[in-house]
Amino acid sequence: MEPVAHSPSLIGQELRYILARLARVMGLYRYLLSGPRPGAPSRSIADPWSGDPALGRAIASGRYIFAGTTQTPQGSPWEAADAPPGWLREAHGFSWLRDLAAAGGSGDDSSRSAQALVGLWLDWDATKKPGADRIAWSAAVTGRRVRAWLNHWSMLIGGESGTLGPEILNSLGRQVRHLDMIAGAEGDGEERLTAILGLVQASLMVPAFHPRLSRAVGLMERELTYSILPDGCHATRSPRLQFEVMRDLVGLRELFSELQAEVPICLVTAIDRMAPVLRFFRHGDGGLALFHDTREGVSADIDGVLGRADAKGRAPTRCPHGGFERLVSGKLNVIVDAGAPPGAPYDSHAHAAPLAMEVSYGAERLIVNCGASKVIDGDWAKAQRSTAAHSTVGVEDTNADEISNDGRIGRRRASTVVERNETDGAVWIDMSHDGYLKPFGVTHRRRLYLAPEGTDLRGEDRLEGTEGRTFTLRFHLHPKVQVSLLSNHSAALLKTPSGSGWRLRVSGAEMSLADSIYLGGPQDTKRTQQILLTGVTGPEGASVKWALQRETKR
Repeated sequence: MEPVAHSPSLIGQELRYILARLARVMGLYRYLLSGPRPGAPSRSIADPWSGDPALGRAIASGRYIFAGTTQTPQGSPWEAADAPPGWLREAHGFSWLRDLAAAGGSGDDSSRSAQALVGLWLDWDATKKPGADRIAWSAAVTGRRVRAWLNHWSMLIGGESGTLGPEILNSLGRQVRHLDMIAGAEGDGEERLTAILGLVQASLMVPAFHPRLSRAVGLMERELTYSILPDGCHATRSPRLQFEVMRDLVGLRELFSELQAEVPICLVTAIDRMAPVLRFFRHGDGGLALFHDTREGVSADIDGVLGRADAKGRAPTRCPHGGFERLVSGKLNVIVDAGAPPGAPYDSHAHAAPLAMEVSYGAERLIVNCGASKVIDGDWAKAQRSTAAHSTVGVEDTNADEISNDGRIGRRRASTVVERNETDGAVWIDMSHDGYLKPFGVTHRRRLYLAPEGTDLRGEDRLEGTEGRTFTLRFHLHPKVQVSLLSNHSAALLKTPSGSGWRLRVSGAEMSLADSIYLGGPQDTKRTQQILLTGVTGPEGASVKWALQRETKR
């Protein structure tokens, strides 16, 4: 393929989106999506990332486990009754084709299952007005579906049972024309980039769409400029999305190289900047820190993305634009959310977690946040975003940042201040936020000190302002950590599976234990415990001092 000259002119995209919306309202959208049937992709490629065989076998048997919810419809999965929106988005996105491909058995078995399901989707879509279904034809879901079909093209049209070629190509043509109208203008946060990447991949792989490639790459360059912060952190501030977006970009860069096309500079630059931050978010077990809609993930998958990224940058000690701090000494690793909530449209995954922290020692996690449920619709999805689900201070059982009904951040902090000092291997961090100032007249200040030897972490959580405000400082514990309180309730003993012991000493608050839920591991929910430090602000506020120190074996 010849090198592509990437046009920087994107002025007409908003006008194209307005035209698309008007055509939908007037019932004329089918004419915008009509056109000649495109030819097949110039060459077949393999999905760059592996799937989950267990999920694939479930799909082949008629059990569709999407977004943490299982549906077993008797007929077409696209007619599943009462399926939640998250399930529908994943179902219509077809990323699960990689799970089906990984399920084992003969290649013909995978092809037959995939072709049957795509055929059912084409039949379902034929009963709708073109582009009318708000979920199936949303920009992000369409972009994800286009990429999934192209990545598994040989499975969808190959083998003796392959009869869907013309129908798939007709549908692919409509979907790419749809993306050409709305990509870059519809969708929030990472969803906007997902739609653009679908347009880029189709324009790169299908000769009929080559003329769209220049503008598609221009859209990608613009979106990466907005969504990747100067320090390399994704604008959502989510470790999970840091990983997933980088995985998509690495796969796309490999596709450009495989097709012998010029790799856009914006793609190379984004990957090189994001890789060190992805390393920053990892604990000693190789999994991700549980901030802002994140689960631990699979360490091998993260290793694979970083290895194929071929980006050598080391993990930084801080992400000043993303708003995270990392304290490392010896085997002790502390990651702190010291930033403000992301702005729109990147705040739909944000948790109300100012100054929340996680602590690990080697490959063992000690203090954690609750994480993110696989079920993205329902009560858990709301509870996991609350301040109480994080290892930080809550006042009057209220979120420090308001989570609005539309899932975005409403009332938010006016400021978050951070000061960091390092001397002779020791680290001091002084942080504060005013999320409770407007509703309760209180500010929260957290100071952390990590000693050079990596076995002594000390902190002070101070509330300044109005007296008579109840507060709770929480330390959520990993499910593998055993905890017991000493008789005077001024200290707690923590024990890890390796036999490592830690003592948490506290002054300035009443200590107790309570049940908690861990949503960060392979299982959706796992029972665990949390240490509660409670009190009421006085005339001079409140000061809770604590120290987490490793017990020396005698």
